[in-house]
Amino acid sequence: MHLRIAEKILLHLYDYRVYEDRYEYPFEITQQGIAKRVGISTAHVPRNIKKLIEDGFIYAKKGHVTGKKKRVTVYFLTRKGVMEVKKIIERTGASQVEINSKTYKLEDLKKKLSLPSLDIIAKIETGEIKNLLQEQKRIVFREVNLSLQIFVDREGEVEKMMNWYSSGKILSIIGGRGMGKTTLMKRFIEFAKPKENILWFHIYEGRTWDSVKDIFKNLFNKDNVLEVLRSNPTLLIFDNYYDVDDTFVAALNSLVKENLEKSKIIVAMRSDTPFYNRFYTLSDVAEGTVTEIKLEGLPYECARELLPHIKEEALKHIYRLTKGNPLLLTAIREENMNKIDFLNPDQKHLLMYLASQKKR
Repeated sequence: MHLRIAEKILLHLYDYRVYEDRYEYPFEITQQGIAKRVGISTAHVPRNIKKLIEDGFIYAKKGHVTGKKKRVTVYFLTRKGVMEVKKIIERTGASQVEINSKTYKLEDLKKKLSLPSLDIIAKIETGEIKNLLQEQKRIVFREVNLSLQIFVDREGEVEKMMNWYSSGKILSIIGGRGMGKTTLMKRFIEFAKPKENILWFHIYEGRTWDSVKDIFKNLFNKDNVLEVLRSNPTLLIFDNYYDVDDTFVAALNSLVKENLEKSKIIVAMRSDTPFYNRFYTLSDVAEGTVTEIKLEGLPYECARELLPHIKEEALKHIYRLTKGNPLLLTAIREENMNKIDFLNPDQKHLLMYLASQKKR
């Protein structure tokens, strides 16, 4: 199975088409990000990009990229490009490859390993696919990077999650923006090492329950979520739950009332989620059907651990302004406020000014 570089770039951008209307874009759709994912030198990207633009398959635009201070060029598929990718997927999906003396179609490998076409092809080319098939014992679908870079405190919350994991059914993690809900769940996964399937969904604005059912259909050949959960022990995670439609709320509410057998559900919910989007009641918590963990800001000692080189008075001022928000403290540590979209420029400038007050 062989794909040209241009075809690999199209497949890569297809996986990031949902970011087209966002304010901030991921690094992966810059030239450097494309080179890294496709597995080529950055020097080979411009020539292929230029040809794809000339052919009408992609277009370029300037935008804010996570981790970059200035606006940079990012790339998206045109409608013609999407159609071209679908042709590539259809063509390669029927391609067969022999692995460990067994013949597989690419489309079967995608279902079995829950990976995009480009990743499957890359692992076939490098030979890693053999090890993946030997190790595959469960389905792991995730829309976030599960690697954990910084984790401070929250050990008490991890212990609560472990207690819930041993006998609970549904867990709700509630916290404001940047309070570390996603990081806490990553730490839990790292600590618990779940043996069941893991399905981790990121609930972006406008996400529908039908889109969740479509993924269940691709993974299990069934779109009845309850039926899948009952027959396949699964840890189902919904991250960034906030603004969803009535169908999504109703679907989760129905799962609260059902017997999930050995499956479990975690929902990370913003503390300002409207009451009409909350899918369970206080009686569900009182009866033990739903367990709640509410995240507050980190203690001052943790702020000192994250920002050890800042003068004490400046740090106290930072802590009062951030209220111990882990995302803000981490952004100050990394000297990168670009990823913070809930502060105005004056607030960001003040925090970075305070952070510049270093110990001698």
